[in-house]
Amino acid sequence: MLQNNSMRLRYLIIVFFISISSTAFTQSLYEMAFHFGSGKKEDIASYKAFYMLNDDGTGFMRILFQGEKPEDRDILDCELTQGFATDKNKNFDYSKMYYTGKNYITVVGDTTLESLPPISFWFKLTPKGDEYKPWAVMTKDENGKNLQGVIDGDIRQLEEKDLTKELILTYFTKDEEIYKNLFAVNTRPLSPEQKSSRMFLLTIIDTEDEHIGADCEMDRKKQQAYFSKIATKLDIPIVIKEVLGKELNKTNVLNKINEIAPTKSDIVIFYYSGHGYSREDGRLFPYLDLRYDKDIPIRKEDELNMEEIYEMIKNKPSRLNLVISDCCNWHANASNAKSANIANTRPSSVGLSLENIKALFMNPNRTSLMITAASKGQVSAGNALEGGIFTGQFRESLQKFMGINYENITWQQITENAQTQTTFIASQSKCPNPNNPKEYNDCKQTPVFKMN
Repeated sequence: MLQNNSMRLRYLIIVFFISISSTAFTQSLYEMAFHFGSGKKEDIASYKAFYMLNDDGTGFMRILFQGEKPEDRDILDCELTQGFATDKNKNFDYSKMYYTGKNYITVVGDTTLESLPPISFWFKLTPKGDEYKPWAVMTKDENGKNLQGVIDGDIRQLEEKDLTKELILTYFTKDEEIYKNLFAVNTRPLSPEQKSSRMFLLTIIDTEDEHIGADCEMDRKKQQAYFSKIATKLDIPIVIKEVLGKELNKTNVLNKINEIAPTKSDIVIFYYSGHGYSREDGRLFPYLDLRYDKDIPIRKEDELNMEEIYEMIKNKPSRLNLVISDCCNWHANASNAKSANIANTRPSSVGLSLENIKALFMNPNRTSLMITAASKGQVSAGNALEGGIFTGQFRESLQKFMGINYENITWQQITENAQTQTTFIASQSKCPNPNNPKEYNDCKQTPVFKMN
């Protein structure tokens, strides 16, 4: 049964930590030399490392062991996972962050080196609290105790200009994605059909709501800026349409959808940020609350279900259709609590792979995707500084997989990564019980999607 008095949920979340960048969705790349040992020459183990950190708390590392001859080298690869320091009471200390690598895989050379103990790169929060700076490197000794390494020289944060062939071939082979994306891929020009493509972006935003309006406005700004950047990279025009504020109603939304008349080479993106809710019916996707005045009762003429919108847009001839919403998928009564904005490492100025962008947005195989922020019975989280957690993680997934170290990317990868990261970030937080706002439990927010 629909609860008319519970539309005030979108972000009702107290955050223990959220590792979301406050700026662009990018990666941070570093190179450093370091060693462990007692100080005696024969007891020192020296390393060089290249590591990439993603804004979603993931990353990877390459470790180099260089012999006397250039061809005498060993390279190990491993994934990195993010963590935070804890105090003696096991409470998180967010002034110190680390990324740990383990379970090494040999890329070049001696496979016996795969037995190395985990290596962690530590970062400290700057005095201003707006950024993490590299600080230390740690491992475990043979007794399992922490062992701090010695950093040899400066830790070098890499920018795009630093990614020379010499540097990349120090840690990678010519057969790997990062080398091919930077140096070996001859970007194919757009076909005549692709050159005629347009991107249509329709944003439906509840900007005037007293509780979530600022959150939704941030979503609007970031979505429009991000997809405009993608259109610029593809050198195609973007047509932005929107319904927001006092214009929010079902008739205006339907009219804007109908105004979009794409050809088979075009891209159509529908994005909603506002209130949403579920009914006791068979629909897994939420109803969008299209009332400007939330004091009036909810009526069927003030709502559209996402699945209805998906069918409307999917029936257009466009090559790519994205229907996205960041809203709750449940009703509840609770008081609002906003999230903290946690810093991240400074991003490196490394661009995207045009081939990867084309693989998603210019794929000749027609694709339609519908995705929403939360499963039925869950709330959606966000704040005025970052917008919605899900919206941010969807953009972060795009940015991550369109980067220089991936190839053959798909929308399935994008959606699954956004789903996983949104769920993880919410799980680190506390939300009020919808039926008892004074009771807090671990937050649960799992995006749900459908693809044709």
